[in-house]
Amino acid sequence: MPVSPALPELHARIVAALTQARHDAKLRQVDLAKRLGWQQAYVSRYETGERMLAVDEYVAVTRALGVDPVALLAQVLDGEDGGMD
Repeated sequence: MPVSPALPELHARIVAALTQARHDAKLRQVDLAKRLGWQQAYVSRYETGERMLAVDEYVAVTRALGVDPVALLAQVLDGEDGGMD
């Protein structure tokens, strides 16, 4: 099944929002990784787009950041229509 060309853009927007949320929380990659029980390299790989997050991983990251996963995704999707800065 072919992948929609919009998916890489959506993934990039989600990763950018997660990375911004990490910065807003004043956490380093290593700090977030510790909260998740992951290696820092894993956080780096998804932030650079080298690896895609599964849905359960996305939820785990948002919770570790203290962010509502649904609200963050809604913000990203609203931004597709020009609502996100």
